[in-house]
Amino acid sequence: MNLRTRMKTGLLGVTGAALLVGGLTAAHPATAQPSAAVNALSAMKVDAVKTAHVDAAGVLCKIGYITITRTSMCLDVNARVDVLRNGRPVGSATFEVKHSMTLKTNKLKWGESFTVGKARLVNASGISVSVSVGAGKGVKTSVKFPQGSRLGPAHKGSVSYSASVKKHKQLSNPASYRFTFTKPGYTIGTGGYKSAKFRCDDTFWSRDDTKRVKNPGCVFPGYAPVFSLSRSDSKVKESAKHILDAQRAITGHPGASTPLHRITDEKTIDKHRRAMCGRTHAPSGKDCDEYPFAATKEGGNPRRGSIRVISASDNRSAGARLGGFYKSQRVLGNDAYYVRIK
Repeated sequence: MNLRTRMKTGLLGVTGAALLVGGLTAAHPATAQPSAAVNALSAMKVDAVKTAHVDAAGVLCKIGYITITRTSMCLDVNARVDVLRNGRPVGSATFEVKHSMTLKTNKLKWGESFTVGKARLVNASGISVSVSVGAGKGVKTSVKFPQGSRLGPAHKGSVSYSASVKKHKQLSNPASYRFTFTKPGYTIGTGGYKSAKFRCDDTFWSRDDTKRVKNPGCVFPGYAPVFSLSRSDSKVKESAKHILDAQRAITGHPGASTPLHRITDEKTIDKHRRAMCGRTHAPSGKDCDEYPFAATKEGGNPRRGSIRVISASDNRSAGARLGGFYKSQRVLGNDAYYVRIK
């Protein structure tokens, strides 16, 4: 399976240091006595991860990575909680936490499964874990997990999400995972991290604004989807050939080696078309085709673009497919995407 993978180092808001610190409490003796030991669980520490964008769900789903497609995420992290006595570590619990989230492009409800893996315990028996998940304003969550389970064996859980988005609006949040660790006689330890950012919207409406042309849904906007055309497809072969020739001729290959970015402002789109095709006469049955597309930030620049007179039906078929791609992948204004010619 061919993969297009772009990686960047980062950690969803953490750098391997403690994330959330549990407080310490100790009773003060009424009379002078030797100080009692202060027992505590440390804040959970999470190792740094890399982000990978791939073409197929589940690929590269391995520890130390957050892997996303347009609608799926796999997050797999190493975590550690230390057992402290008077502030010094005397034991530890190390374990893996693995998440799998799948969004729906035409629904505002989706699910996630996660596993708190088998723990390696060193002088750390009796630690229990509970999990809560939030997803920001406009999103309700429901967590199913055996709360208070002892670290040691693996424990599975799930999260149900339900978003609410108004007409022509969108929301963009990550899920926030919070873990609470308890042990009899010890103060609590806490910790957390975040998922990749998801986005839900209800923005696909007819030009007269009376009919929804695609139900609201959600995607991971950090993943740039791929729009494909084939030179062997008779309905769009001229468009495909023009795009491929243009990508080969333009330094930086907009849409191929670097992404295009959609724009939705009609005045700007018309301005781009005039800049590229305003002086080109297309005879009957023909259209002036421009690349990069007029509806992209990269369009409208004669020094960095290409035009060609092609069949009008071919040009409009390719345009209709591009519009369908925008809907199917929920490509909104400023979203990045790639163009691949087969």
